[in-house]
Amino acid sequence: MSIFNRRPLQAPRFAARIIFAAVLGLAAAAGTPAAGQNPPDLILLFTGDVHSAVSPHRIFDEAGRAEGRGGFARIAAMIKAERERHGDRMLVVDVGDMIAGSLFQVIFQPEAAEMRLMKMAGIEVTTFGNHEFDYGSAALARALTTAKVNGAAVPLVASNVAFDPKDGQDDLLEAVFKDYPVDEYLVVDRNGLKIGLMGLMGRNAADDAPAAAPVVFTNMIARARETASILREREKVDLVIALSHAGTTPDPKTSEDEKLAAEVPDIDVIVSGHTHRRLVSPILVGSTIIVGVGCRGEDLGDLRLERTAEGRFRVVSYALRPVTGDIPEDPEVAAEAAKLSARVDLEVEKAYGLDPWEPLAETEIALAMIPPAPINSSWEIGLGDLVTDAYRRSMKTAGARGADGPVLAIHPWGNMRDSLFPGPITGHDVFNVLSLGLGPDGRIGYPLVCIWLTGREIRRAFEVETTIASGHGDAHLQISGAFVRYNPRRIPFDRVTAIEFEEANGTRRPMEPDRLYPVVANLYLTRMLGYVSRASHGILKIEPKDADGNVRTDFENLIIDGDPASSGVQEVKEWISLAAMLRSFSDADGDGLAEIPPVYAASAGRLVSEPSWNPVKLLAGAHAPTYVVLGLAAVVLLLAWIVVHIIRRRFARRKARAAAKS
Repeated sequence: MSIFNRRPLQAPRFAARIIFAAVLGLAAAAGTPAAGQNPPDLILLFTGDVHSAVSPHRIFDEAGRAEGRGGFARIAAMIKAERERHGDRMLVVDVGDMIAGSLFQVIFQPEAAEMRLMKMAGIEVTTFGNHEFDYGSAALARALTTAKVNGAAVPLVASNVAFDPKDGQDDLLEAVFKDYPVDEYLVVDRNGLKIGLMGLMGRNAADDAPAAAPVVFTNMIARARETASILREREKVDLVIALSHAGTTPDPKTSEDEKLAAEVPDIDVIVSGHTHRRLVSPILVGSTIIVGVGCRGEDLGDLRLERTAEGRFRVVSYALRPVTGDIPEDPEVAAEAAKLSARVDLEVEKAYGLDPWEPLAETEIALAMIPPAPINSSWEIGLGDLVTDAYRRSMKTAGARGADGPVLAIHPWGNMRDSLFPGPITGHDVFNVLSLGLGPDGRIGYPLVCIWLTGREIRRAFEVETTIASGHGDAHLQISGAFVRYNPRRIPFDRVTAIEFEEANGTRRPMEPDRLYPVVANLYLTRMLGYVSRASHGILKIEPKDADGNVRTDFENLIIDGDPASSGVQEVKEWISLAAMLRSFSDADGDGLAEIPPVYAASAGRLVSEPSWNPVKLLAGAHAPTYVVLGLAAVVLLLAWIVVHIIRRRFARRKARAAAKS
């Protein structure tokens, strides 16, 4: 039982948020408490989803201009300044996904670079994100061991990670969890407050971690409720903080951390990650405060709390403090980052024969990774067109079977991680765009895989774009080799209205439902095809095949071989595919660098939303989902007619009997 008196909000949520945001704005503007005001009881600084953004990087501001942000050395300087000012009143936390975003992850296992710099920067507690499991449990075990041996072990808390007692593949990680140790919860003391921390992996994040198996993530809400009870009853803490790698969304119905707050009111503060959402003001659910800092160290979250007379906590001030270029770097952290950066460059050159700082091409256009349209429309962008065009080119260059005919390339929005900015483009820039995963060869970057699907299955795959992606933005698709039209007002999972494939000679031809087509995608997407079936509740059945039509699940054996003449499989990495595409462009100005054609400044219209309530367009070419809904509607109408008919007959009989008696 909570020691606090918890009362639900009496005002409507929207009005409460407006008032709360206004109060926070005044508090933030006030800055340091004025003379005579009490200082906050706790200053909580936080980062999350840093994604190997060790050094400053460029982003597009609201005006579309590129500016430099982030970097551990700057974050360290900000934390150090606050610690000198506030001492024991401060706690610094992180919410996971420390890796997967830059070439620094090439030394995740041998150096644990991200953890080393996090510890040097002053981060005191973190948890796991889904990307920590990208390379499998053994790789994570090696990284944690490296961190401990090197004295870089940031305290880790993970409350809903579970190991399989019957599968030995996760035994090493389980042993490392005990030795590190990774705790189910932590209790720390700050300024006389006893603070309990838990670390949680959300459902969507768990779905995004297929390489974690056989490690599983138990129900977040159930485990949070158990852990909060332990912290309150056994540990007698004053404040419960959840480091949650689940996230929030604009729609509270799909917002996992808002559901967590509603279901587990014993949590006082949820530091939210995974969805990269910048919460410029906290979300209030009952008495629980939810905050989120975005990603890549672009801001440092700053939440200041005061304990009330009732034993609760209220917000004194809240801000997302931009980590900008005018902030001096901490020299010790900057020197360590530079040393690690040199190690990264050596490893990349050794593995790929590529100097990551050497310009590969240049561009006068900005290829920004910014969603271009409302939620019910396609998120196709020029950068996505470029990536998928590169996939098709790589398949043809490798001479893979089927490359001489129509080839479909697909890439998910969530696997694109950065923009390409005007000016020279280096290997670092290219990798930042496609910076996820590991191949069976043990080298960073997802390899390209060629599977074969029937036209009917491809239509089902595109229903991910039409239906699933509207509630899960990372599922939006980028494509090459096909042109798709859909009506978002049709029945879910039956919204695609037309598909045309691009033939080898550049002409378009309508999709043939029973024909097998080659589909090139990265290894992650092929592994995630099972998610399509789950998310559609079994409606969208897709069975990947080889060129002979045999159903396959061993996708590692379908990886495109970049050099069939050499022994073994020379994996075509997606980021190397993009680099090769850039180098293939012509040098229009004769300066020795290829130039990205201006055609990629905007999307090519390969995925087109055509909303319409026209009954003909709602039903034309309908498939099973529409027929099921129409059938159910007919049954409901029939039952309603029967009920009305029975009532009318009974009423008529009663009326007749009454007339007979009179």
